[in-house]
Amino acid sequence: MSEPQFSLSDYLSTVQEVIQITFNEPVWVKAEIRNLNIKGGHYYLELAEKDESTDKVIASCKGTIWKFTAQKMVLKFERESGVELSKDLNVLVKVRAKFDPQYGFSVNVEDIDSSYTLGDIARRYQQILEKLTSEGLLNKNKLIPTPFDIQNVLVIAPENAAGLGDFKKDADALEKAGVCHFKYYSATFQGNTAAQSIITSLSNGLRQWATDFSTPPDLIVIIRGGGAVNDLAYLNDYELAALLAKRTVPIWVGIGHEKDRTILDEVANRSFDTPSKVIGVFVILSLNGRRTS
Repeated sequence: MSEPQFSLSDYLSTVQEVIQITFNEPVWVKAEIRNLNIKGGHYYLELAEKDESTDKVIASCKGTIWKFTAQKMVLKFERESGVELSKDLNVLVKVRAKFDPQYGFSVNVEDIDSSYTLGDIARRYQQILEKLTSEGLLNKNKLIPTPFDIQNVLVIAPENAAGLGDFKKDADALEKAGVCHFKYYSATFQGNTAAQSIITSLSNGLRQWATDFSTPPDLIVIIRGGGAVNDLAYLNDYELAALLAKRTVPIWVGIGHEKDRTILDEVANRSFDTPSKVIGVFVILSLNGRRTS
């Protein structure tokens, strides 16, 4: 064979040189974080781009935020965006191409634009609102009147949450007085599994309720309280919002932040700043002997 022959290492070393020369300067790239692992202070990411119409991955590569820059970079991003750096986020990252003959192609992440992610979260929020509105779900639960006599309540909350303790203090007093009965089910309100955890908890709770009681609960209460503002974005989920909106029982929520609303606040029959304010209404109802509008 007259054509030149190379060893694999020689060939890939040449590719490495070409990439180093051609892509020597960092560039800003839009991508979705499909996976993220933290080991020894280093952040190992899988970055991807999906086709908007099919949601199929059309490009992907490995990315790394090295330990010596990770703490400052990630802290800055999370402080500015109010969102934890995690999988499923759409990000605008400043990357520098890297090719290693043994480990292949990857990029080193040198910066993250928090404003891009904030804009994407706002767009997603608006898209969920528009979809719920077009399907006639946004105000569906709001139109259900509050029962005149609230006797049985199903509560979804994170286990051992600070806000749950405040809620239960008054709830236990009402139950002891024979005014109202509360049944509690726990769910995760943090991270990517938050929405599905609440859906599962509510489904299991209603299934168990149907076994234990002959009538549905008068009210479903979803409370958090005491969690980080960063976690609120995980509650902005269409499937969860649609499920709550379709309930024939009024949904009351007390997520625990005065300034920041979630999709749950948008679809709920009533929303409150804190769990304490939710149970406060029960106390007022018991004292007045009537429901408030």
